Amino acid sequence: MGGEWKVGRFVVEHNHDMVAVDQRHLLRSSRNISHAQKSTLEAMVNVGISVANVVAYMENDAQWSHNLSFIRKDVYDHIGRIKKHTKVENGDASALLHHFINKANKESHFYWNVQLDDDNRVMNFFFRDSRCLVDYEYFGDVMSVDTTYQTNRYNLICTPFVGINHHKQNVMFGLAFMSDETESSFEWLFRTFLESMNGKQPETIFTDQCQAMMNAIETVFPYSHHRLCQWHINQNAPSHLGSLNGDTRFKILWNKCMSHCESEEEFEDTWRIMIEEYNLNGHKWLNNMYALRYKWATAFSNHRFSFGLLATSRSEVTNAVLKRLGNNAISLYDFVLNYEKIIKGWRDKEKAEDTRCHHTTTPMMLKNNPLLKFAADFYTHTVYKLFELEPINSLNMRFIQMPSDFSVFSMEFKVKSHDENSRVRQVLFNKEILEVKCTCKKFETVGILCKHILMIFSFLNLNYLPKPYLKECWMKKCRNRIHQNFVLDGSGVRIGSVCESEMVFVNHIMISTHALSMRCKVHDIARNKLTEILNDAREQIDDLFEKLKLEDPKICDNWVHEDNNLLDDMLVCNPPQVKSREITNKNIQRHWDDKSKKKKGKGKADRSRKQYKLVSTWSNEYILISGNDADNTR
Repeated sequence: MGGEWKVGRFVVEHNHDMVAVDQRHLLRSSRNISHAQKSTLEAMVNVGISVANVVAYMENDAQWSHNLSFIRKDVYDHIGRIKKHTKVENGDASALLHHFINKANKESHFYWNVQLDDDNRVMNFFFRDSRCLVDYEYFGDVMSVDTTYQTNRYNLICTPFVGINHHKQNVMFGLAFMSDETESSFEWLFRTFLESMNGKQPETIFTDQCQAMMNAIETVFPYSHHRLCQWHINQNAPSHLGSLNGDTRFKILWNKCMSHCESEEEFEDTWRIMIEEYNLNGHKWLNNMYALRYKWATAFSNHRFSFGLLATSRSEVTNAVLKRLGNNAISLYDFVLNYEKIIKGWRDKEKAEDTRCHHTTTPMMLKNNPLLKFAADFYTHTVYKLFELEPINSLNMRFIQMPSDFSVFSMEFKVKSHDENSRVRQVLFNKEILEVKCTCKKFETVGILCKHILMIFSFLNLNYLPKPYLKECWMKKCRNRIHQNFVLDGSGVRIGSVCESEMVFVNHIMISTHALSMRCKVHDIARNKLTEILNDAREQIDDLFEKLKLEDPKICDNWVHEDNNLLDDMLVCNPPQVKSREITNKNIQRHWDDKSKKKKGKGKADRSRKQYKLVSTWSNEYILISGNDADNTR
């Protein structure tokens, strides 16, 4: 619209000075975040980059802040509006359940379960994705469960199920949040976990010393060996042992009972000496620990596979990672999203290690040794480094007793290192069936043959590892194997340590068919032949189901959509918000640690910090104590 404007009156009070060009972005009327900039901001924040770092990157990319059309406050307001909108629209609990349902729509083997109270408030929940199921089939023989970490606005207890993969990296079998640590809650959680894993029970479970959890494990996992974390026991011990904390002789006997007795008889003799020497027959805590000796002393568990673990250290490491995901104000929905990003990073690292193992040569100290070459072809790089130390250390061994007759099938060797204080090890070897056993029990617990056995192999010129002593969980091609066996109890219920996994079978078939399709794609004749074979296979499978009257497991997604409608009809409330009990999860120094290693020069602020002490091993109750007793805290 054209024309001229004429100024009739000029009022100075209603005017303002013109701003400089490099300051105009500070005016509210000139500020605006474009759609492209919003997309960049949201994408970078969603991958875990802080808002401050995102803005710093965009300022640097635009040659400083005055070239942007917004200021930092605009970015914080925009991100805050997105999060607030999600929470107001769905609510924390409802948003979380909708997220689980959406994941189940995309992953046929995604599993989740939520326990509500009478007021429809979320009390406990557990979930695991399809990859957790596959990982559990491969590496679920040993599992660690820890409940000592809390990080959310509802003070729920974070409970990760952690294992170890073939690169000795942490893997997750699932994640749960619990409102309390009662026996009923643990039973619900463990039954849910067992149901999600097709009934497969782990061979060994590591937990902390919680009586409610111990009772639930005995009920739900009757065929698993429950191990108590030795680290937690040693943390609690000083508060019960009084003047014995400074006795070197007592500490030697105690540590021997913990992890240096190789037989039950040796443990009983050492324990008896310790009790009689210090007149501890009436000591309540030691008597309780003796009653639980089958759960923490290695003498009673060295015949079971445990990856060589003695504690829930894998869960402690996982807790340290989870602690970085949020704070006491974070919502459950945001925590789960952050957790999924962390797990994706873990799996990317495993994929990188798989690539390194399959496409690079294993570093070897002795290139032409046939036994080491055999092991390098079988083990992953990480595990091979551990194995390689055993034949090298066997060079420090010597024979104490040789078999009198080498013509017999069963031979007995006695070996010992050149250290005069070392033990004499007995190695039994059966030439007919290639069976070998050593009193150190390293293979039984760690899955790697010990230096004592490898010394005998070298003496007998055995240049390979017999098949029974190749632990499948350590092999490079671990993920290519399929579990085909399972064990039934008398009632026909599946209880065994291995069971056939649908997901593993599907992955194996997909790999095979993909390889065939890639091989045939460049030739018309080959493509037609493959198509013909697959069509014939489909008809044969249909005939098989009809002949055997098997139930055809055709996939139907109607139940998923019904769940969506169910959530819309039912109001799911957030867990009740509670005030934090200010329980610290920081590592503390034990009485038995070297006092000289403590840091000096702490100020008054550190000495006045609140400390909490574990006064009940079974109930995890805490009380406020003075700064002088800080060494007793946990």
